[in-house]
Amino acid sequence: MSSLKKLLSLVSAAALTVSALAVNVSALEAYDPYSYDRWGDPVASQAGYTAEKYVDGEIIGCGNFLEPADMYISHDELMYIADKGNNRIVITDLDFNLKGEMKEFSYNGETLTLKKPTGVFVDQYTGYIYICDTENDRVIKCDKNGNVDRLFEKPTSELYDQNLTYNPSKVLVDKAGNVYVVVKSQTKGAVMFNAEGEFLGFYGANRVEQTAEVLANAFWNLISTEAQRERSAKQTPIGFSNFDIDDDGFIFTVTDSQDIQTDLVKKLNPRGDNILDSLGVADMTFGDIPPAYYSIYSKRSSLTDIDLGPNGELNILDFQHGRIFQYDKECWLLFIMGGTGDQLGLFQAASAIESHDNHLYVLDSRKNNLTIFTRTVFGEIVTNAANLYNDGLYEESLEPWQNVLKYDGNYRRAYIGIGNALYNKYEYEEAMKYFKISISRGRYNRAFEGYRDQWLKANYMTLIVVIVVLVILIIVYKQLRKRGKIVYPWDKNRRGGV
Repeated sequence: MSSLKKLLSLVSAAALTVSALAVNVSALEAYDPYSYDRWGDPVASQAGYTAEKYVDGEIIGCGNFLEPADMYISHDELMYIADKGNNRIVITDLDFNLKGEMKEFSYNGETLTLKKPTGVFVDQYTGYIYICDTENDRVIKCDKNGNVDRLFEKPTSELYDQNLTYNPSKVLVDKAGNVYVVVKSQTKGAVMFNAEGEFLGFYGANRVEQTAEVLANAFWNLISTEAQRERSAKQTPIGFSNFDIDDDGFIFTVTDSQDIQTDLVKKLNPRGDNILDSLGVADMTFGDIPPAYYSIYSKRSSLTDIDLGPNGELNILDFQHGRIFQYDKECWLLFIMGGTGDQLGLFQAASAIESHDNHLYVLDSRKNNLTIFTRTVFGEIVTNAANLYNDGLYEESLEPWQNVLKYDGNYRRAYIGIGNALYNKYEYEEAMKYFKISISRGRYNRAFEGYRDQWLKANYMTLIVVIVVLVILIIVYKQLRKRGKIVYPWDKNRRGGV
């Protein structure tokens, strides 16, 4: 008996040990990972990334940062950090070994210095570095030794309102060498230059959101006199705040206003058209979904930066709540992480985000440090499933999606992925179950149509026989009635019978 008790105690201890080792990684985070269910309500979720560590200027060996505003990871795996308060660009490798600083630049025999730089970009094709020298009203194009090739200054064209400040804040360059500059005061879109520094115009302006006030003003302008229209308030869009470019040349933008919902995130082609319109996701909610019952007490997300991951993921930074929202390339929400606070993984003033491999890097301009997030096992499974799904390999994504549900039964995207995999295997009835759980009405209807056609084909001959038999029975019945072989009591009554 004692040996049995000893055995049971050993089993119990082993079970406790396994349980301890299997503790959800989210329990180790300073924030509570969550997602949204099919009703749009927040639900607890597994952590897709875990905050691994932070680094600051002292750790890197360049002295303390002061209000770091931007960063960029080049194709040769160097990180460029725009250290705004110290008027410099700090360069490190991805192990955070200091590789150099850029403070002074040589231009036509003159020495230039930075003043509050807020943006940095490295052209992968030429290796040139572009720096938003914000309070000097210019963008510097230089090589790694600080030799300036060109300055992009305030356009003198009539198209650019000379009453507006320039103060460039963010910059990027496309394959053709065209330079795009975000100017905070400019609502017509990014200021666009060609490779020679000539002003080309504006790119990718946001639309004016069609609020009740805007529609009312448009109506009154139709019936007002010209003098009245001159005195009326002008409706102008809000300019976007940040952007990134993918390898195909599409530019993604984010707008940090909390007052609008139109064009918060855009995917622009070379003409400046928003591709998300054609995908049907242009008006979806990016960032936190406002609660339905107490939205007046909550603050909307303020999207301050966007980064494109190695698989086309959209990593969007929410300054208001200190959160990172990761979407796949089809704009399906994958993970939410971060928050506001002083602990590791939380932020006080999240200012920039970059990604590389399975890591996310987030700058905090108030903490003056950089936090590194690493993808978890759950994150790897979801990412693998999403990549297979988005590449059209629905059947191959079935098992990974099923594994996702073993970790998180509330993960709506997994139900949709499984449903699509089953749909493509012509298992329509099973697919309907998963589409019903995820409340994907359009997909459910398509699966139902497939199931209906499938059932009709399988039971075609039976239906034909049943229909033929019914027709014969109806004909026989009518003939018998006509010959008086079938007589009902009410028939006698109509003929005067008792």
